Amino acid sequence: MNNAKIDQEEPLLEDKSSRPPGLLSRTLFLYVFPLLRLANKTPLEFNMVKDLQLDDQSESLFNRMNQTFQIYKNNTYPLYKSLFITFKKQFFIVYIIILIWNISLMYGPIMIRQTLSYIDNSEHTLGKSFQWLGIILVVRVFNAISYQNSFYMLRKLGYDQHSAVSVSVMKKTLNVSFQSNKQYKTGEIMNIMQVDLQRILQFNIAVASVIFLPFQIGISFYLLFDFIGISCLAGFGVMILGLLTNFLLGRWGWRLQKQVMVAKDNRTKQAHEIFSQIKFIKANAFEDYFKNKLLRFREKEIQLIKMKNIVSGLFTLAFLMTPQLTLNVTLAVYIWLQYNLTPADTFTIISLFNILQQSASALPSYINQIIEANISIKRIEKFLFTDELMDDCIQNENHGNSIEIEGTFYWDKVKNNYNPSKSTDVMPVNQEIDPILKNIKLKIEIGEFVTIIGDVASGKSSLISAILGEMVYNISRQPPKIKINGNIAYVSQKSWIQNATLKDNILFGLPYDEKRYRDALKYSCLEQDIKILDKGEATMIGEKGVNLSGGQKARITLARALYSDCDIYLLDDLISAVDMHVGKFIIEKCLREYLNGKTIVLITHALYSCQFADRIILMDNGSIIKEGTLEDIKECDKFDQIYQKYFKEQKNEEKDQQDEELEILNLKKKKSSIQQNNAVNKDMVDDLMILEDRKVGSVQLDVYKEYFQMNGGFFFFAFNLIVVITQVIARFGSQIWLAHWSGQDDLSYDENLHNLMIFSFFSLSFGFFAFIRILTLSRESVNTANKVHTRMIEQLLYAPLCQFFERVPLGVLMNRLTKDQSVLDTEILWTISILYISCSNFVASTLINVFSSSYYIILPVLIFLYAVWKVQRFYMAANRELYRLESISKSPILSFFSETVNGLNIIRAFRKQDQFLERHTKNIDLNRKIQVAQLQTTTWFSMNLTFTSFIVNISAIGFVLFFGSENPALAGLLMTVATVIDNSLQSAINSITQAETQFISFERCLAFAKIEHENGYKLKKDYVLNWPQVGDIQIDSLVVKYRENLSPALRGLNVVIKSQEKVGVVGRTGAGKSTVTLSLLRILEASSGSIKIDGVDISTLNLKQLRESITMILQDSTLFEGTLRENLDPLHQHTDQDLNDVALQCCLGDLLLQKKGLDTEISENGDNLSAGEKQLISIARAVLKQSQIILIDEATANIDIDTESKIQQTIQTAFKKCSVITIAHRINTIMHCDKILVIDQGEAKEFDEPQKLLEDKSSIFYGLYMQGKKSNKI
Repeated sequence: MNNAKIDQEEPLLEDKSSRPPGLLSRTLFLYVFPLLRLANKTPLEFNMVKDLQLDDQSESLFNRMNQTFQIYKNNTYPLYKSLFITFKKQFFIVYIIILIWNISLMYGPIMIRQTLSYIDNSEHTLGKSFQWLGIILVVRVFNAISYQNSFYMLRKLGYDQHSAVSVSVMKKTLNVSFQSNKQYKTGEIMNIMQVDLQRILQFNIAVASVIFLPFQIGISFYLLFDFIGISCLAGFGVMILGLLTNFLLGRWGWRLQKQVMVAKDNRTKQAHEIFSQIKFIKANAFEDYFKNKLLRFREKEIQLIKMKNIVSGLFTLAFLMTPQLTLNVTLAVYIWLQYNLTPADTFTIISLFNILQQSASALPSYINQIIEANISIKRIEKFLFTDELMDDCIQNENHGNSIEIEGTFYWDKVKNNYNPSKSTDVMPVNQEIDPILKNIKLKIEIGEFVTIIGDVASGKSSLISAILGEMVYNISRQPPKIKINGNIAYVSQKSWIQNATLKDNILFGLPYDEKRYRDALKYSCLEQDIKILDKGEATMIGEKGVNLSGGQKARITLARALYSDCDIYLLDDLISAVDMHVGKFIIEKCLREYLNGKTIVLITHALYSCQFADRIILMDNGSIIKEGTLEDIKECDKFDQIYQKYFKEQKNEEKDQQDEELEILNLKKKKSSIQQNNAVNKDMVDDLMILEDRKVGSVQLDVYKEYFQMNGGFFFFAFNLIVVITQVIARFGSQIWLAHWSGQDDLSYDENLHNLMIFSFFSLSFGFFAFIRILTLSRESVNTANKVHTRMIEQLLYAPLCQFFERVPLGVLMNRLTKDQSVLDTEILWTISILYISCSNFVASTLINVFSSSYYIILPVLIFLYAVWKVQRFYMAANRELYRLESISKSPILSFFSETVNGLNIIRAFRKQDQFLERHTKNIDLNRKIQVAQLQTTTWFSMNLTFTSFIVNISAIGFVLFFGSENPALAGLLMTVATVIDNSLQSAINSITQAETQFISFERCLAFAKIEHENGYKLKKDYVLNWPQVGDIQIDSLVVKYRENLSPALRGLNVVIKSQEKVGVVGRTGAGKSTVTLSLLRILEASSGSIKIDGVDISTLNLKQLRESITMILQDSTLFEGTLRENLDPLHQHTDQDLNDVALQCCLGDLLLQKKGLDTEISENGDNLSAGEKQLISIARAVLKQSQIILIDEATANIDIDTESKIQQTIQTAFKKCSVITIAHRINTIMHCDKILVIDQGEAKEFDEPQKLLEDKSSIFYGLYMQGKKSNKI
């Protein structure tokens, strides 16, 4: 495999290509030849392709378009106007060239008429024949050059518009308000970036084709009137009726396309939600349920696509039949007026209608593209008008206090009724919505250390969000006042990690400073992590930090804040994410000493930190109820309540040993522990894009074979071939019959009518079989696309968690389910359809030429085919590589955009919007330079293909000029059909090229559709009845590896857990704690040894039964968008009474009362709930599952003391009769356990009752306990 490097290097072709090409080179695209030649010598890399000119770069294009957009943003259709007016010069030039092409195109029928008249004249000479041949050649060359240049300019214009709008979408995303971010779910925003923006590329060509169709129709009927008189008026009437019919069908198709896009958004949103929570789904064996749920959304989409394809088929039928009926009616009136057809009249008419037929054939596709693009542009336009941050109340000053904030703040606003003509920067706040922060008045001095405390949902995090300008206010009242003196560093409660190296995550775009960097590592306790990571600070962090523990992610975000060297530090519950003594070090050494003199605002549940604060702010119900020193605030009753809860729960608290500095363990840290952590090692992270970078070379034949087998197989192919051949016979049969008809002299009215009837039979049959072809192809293509989608979903949901999902970024997976799937749903259908008809037309027209001109034309045809083969091979070497590079360069755009959406509050807090926008523009420019190179090489290929086709075209016309006087009708047929040869072959070659690129999408989807299932799902063993009954667990000499080439994560583990025993598990990061739980669920398979539950070896069980029988409560609570009922009972197995009872049992009574009971809406990821509420819902869901064995993986991390108390109480009562294994987060969470298991380096170091371990002062657990006891004083 040739792995293309995305890193920009010095372009290899810069010396030659830096000079602008001359006029002839630009016109004929000769400047592309060096790149093509290089591609035939070596696989292309990014640095081999010339960079974009400054004016073509996305930043420049955005600035131009944004200026126009600001002018027209209050008008109707502002984005349309901006796209046109910004590039009006390019539009003017390209439309002039298109006009010239149309004129040269319409000159073709005139040349046929004059040539046939010349042939019919007995006084023609050899010199005049060469003169006519030269004129025809010049017209053909002029036609080819104008067409190819107009096509190139329209496509490049589409790329320019795409780049400008893409930057606009990114810029808007960086500034959208919280409410707008809720309105546009992640899947919908990704669809805008992946699908909607893509449709702008085809818009210009489609619009130009539709705009110039009336010109072609008008010129055609003008010429017809000049040639055959008033007979054409009847045909003109038929044409008008046909266009009206198509207009109505087009409106129908437009409405269906809107519905298709809504259905696609819903499916994408569901897929994104499912695969972002795949660990929860697999741990609970919910694959079948979520597969069926997603496929139901897909079924709705498929039904709409099928309906839309039927309308497209009717649309195609109407457009194909309109010229045919027009010709039939015109000829009928012509013979009714007692005229006889002559070869000159006949083939002039045929030539004109061939032009109309060619335009009409492509028009359904263009109309479809316009409909899709129109909907997409309006969706983008609507997004660009969503509400932005209301940060106008923030004043940045360089004097006075660090922070001053005064006012009332909200999260929600009135729904924005989108109306560009009435758009305003802000919308009024709904008066009925209660404020989140009420009458806040706070001043924080420079260098002050402030802690904010309070119960869950008291408004602590919202206060920081208000300081950052993330909240909204009521514009009908006095606006709030926020003054900031200095720059801000922000550490959020939920760690946001970039898919970059550890070092780059810390630098966050700032220049490297050695001392500052080392200090950041030291005071965020990351030095030991750097030492044990395989590549140290250069270690690539996987998507969302998949190869890091929660504590490591938190400390990296702290290091990022420290390195920024800001004036103000806003820290949201940082201490809860790290273990106690690390938290103590951070408070005492980092915040109090290293950041001495800086302004610090710390939200915390650890009251221990309050003794170091200059001031404490106590919040309750969105208000500041008390502030002052620790002595001042102790007098407050609310503080006393919080303190009593804290003291009760914290007296024996200690975190599990996540910190690698614990001296009590006295254990060396080994690289393998970190490599194995979370199932992602060096190789996995380095291979994150393994399925994105497809192999060099063409698509394999097996891929095509598999597609056609899925697409109905041989019989369907044969059926379509028969239909296409019949359609082609009908088309050329009508022309051959016309040649026969016009070659007859002095026919009677009845004889003309007889000829007309036969001609009408052929022409109407052509439309009928074209309709059948479209319907059958669309039906099977959509079915095939759906089969691929279904297989992908089935294989993905059952794919191994560690070996697949923690290696492949979600952005890559979603790329398959959106962009590539869209190609299979719609695009590949039209390509195959055009390929069928183009190949058949080429074969038929070639045979007619051969048999009509004796065998004179065979040699030119053979020369032509050989030349096409050589040119195509020369071109495809570059095209395949450029397509590969284009695919590779596109994924970083999507991944970076997705990453940005997830970290908006961090980016905005650090004021990094411009940096991220610049990164986005660079990603776009890298991708666009490849796209432009693709376009240039494709245009070069089409140009050369057209010139090559002149071999046949001129040969046929030469035969007519020199040998055609004996039969003018046959000469007219040859001239007409000869133009079909090059047009159909060019169309076929273009379709083949397009098909190869589109089949890469099929190949990539197919790769995902063939992912191996987890081994346990292949077992056919029947369910073990009534298992497990008691919950005995016996782990015997268990050895587990994350991958075969890694050292064991568990090394001969031996543990026996009796029925209903509660076991707490402690150990440092990478010790193997999580590996135990993953092994029990067989997410990781044992290399040797065994696990038996109630005497049954779990390796013999079907995974579904195993995971249905065990419940795992994860540290990161998993919620799906929907109702509380759906989240508690995803499988709909319980009554509402059961759900209410369990909700009350799990301390969710307040949620039921405050909201809408079980119908309470849960937003995406449960963002409208607190962390504690989300975890309580997860526990309630576990209670409803009624498993005999419960696995709890740090379920109370990042939870305040009060909520943790509720959770622990619920766990102890609800799971009283269950066997429970708890991975410890705080020591108090496991002190009630029957036994404690201490794991290090995959081995059970200690396993006994807590009191017995504490009695042994040399035990590891005793050391942990004493350290926690020392760290527990206020």
